[in-house]
Amino acid sequence: MQFFDRASVESALPLSLCLELCEAAFALQSAGQVQQSLRDLIRSDDGRIMGNMPAFISEGRYEGFGVKSVLVDFTRAPDRQSHEGCVLLYDAKVNHGMVSVDAGIITELRTAAASAWATHLLAPESASKLAILGTGVQARRHLQAMLNIRPVQEVTVWSRTHEHAEQFAKWCRKETGIVASVAATPAQAVQNAEIVCTVTASRAPILYPDMLPECCHINAVGASALGFQELSPDVYAVTDWFLDGRDAAWNASQCLREAREKGVIALDQAGKEIGEIHVHGGWQSSRQRTLFKSVGLAVLDLVFAREVVLRHREINQPERRNMQSSETV
Repeated sequence: MQFFDRASVESALPLSLCLELCEAAFALQSAGQVQQSLRDLIRSDDGRIMGNMPAFISEGRYEGFGVKSVLVDFTRAPDRQSHEGCVLLYDAKVNHGMVSVDAGIITELRTAAASAWATHLLAPESASKLAILGTGVQARRHLQAMLNIRPVQEVTVWSRTHEHAEQFAKWCRKETGIVASVAATPAQAVQNAEIVCTVTASRAPILYPDMLPECCHINAVGASALGFQELSPDVYAVTDWFLDGRDAAWNASQCLREAREKGVIALDQAGKEIGEIHVHGGWQSSRQRTLFKSVGLAVLDLVFAREVVLRHREINQPERRNMQSSETV
C-alpha cells in the first residue's frame, strides 16, 4: 500500500490550493453529495482520544470511499504531533488500490484552511487586526492562513502559559515581520480584534459576549469534541453563526448544545452551513459579529487526501510515459 507522508502532503498542497479544496468540500457537503457518519470516539483514562471518520463522496474529482483514523493526545512528548494517524482511500481510481495519507498534516492544513475560507466569506475585506487564543500548531497554521486572505497588520496572542505566548509572538515577528503582542487575558487579546481565532484545548469557556468588539469575525476551532469548550453559549446570541456541518457540529460541540439547553438557540434552529453560501448564493448578515464553529468533517479529509494522491500521480505520469516510450525504441 502506498503511503504519502507529511512532506509529500505539504509539497502538494500550497495554502492557496487548500482554500480551493475547502470551497469544493463544503459545497459537496451542503449539496448533499457526501455520506458521512458522525465521528466515532474512543477515550482512554489518561485523556487521549481516538477518532474514526468515514465518508463517501458520490461524484466528481474526489469521488469514492475513505476514512480518517487519528489518535489525539494533547499531553504528548514535545517531539510528537498532537494528531497522529492516517487517511485511507479505498478506490481503484486512486493509484489502482488502497492508499494511505498522513492524517496529522491533513488535519493541520484543512482545519486552518476551513477557517480561512469562512473568514474570506464573512469578515470585512479590510480586517487587519487578528487575535489568536492558543499557541499550538493550529495557532501557527491559522496565522499563516489569515495572512493569505486578509491584510493582517497586527496580531495579539493569549495563552494560559505566558512563556508560550511570548514564544509565539517572537516566532510571528520573525516569520512575518508584522506587529505581534502578548495579552494577559482573553478579553485583552480580543478587545480591538477584527478577526478572532480560538485554537485551544480548553475545557471551559474562555470567550464571552462582553469581551467582543462591536464588529468582528470569530473562528471557533479548538473544541471539536464533547468535554471541550471555548465559547460561552451566550456568544451565539450576539453573532450570526455558521457551522462546518450541522450533524457533526450538533454531535460534537459542547457550547452549541449548551446554547440550545439555555434557550439561546431555539429548538427548531439548526444553523446555517458555511457551504450553503456557495450552493445557494449570497448571504446578508443581520449582525456585525459573525461566527464560524467548526468540529471537522470527513469530507474535508477525503478531498485533501485525494488531491494529494491525484497531484502526485499527475506529476509522475509523464515520467512513466517517457519510460514506456524509451522501452519501445
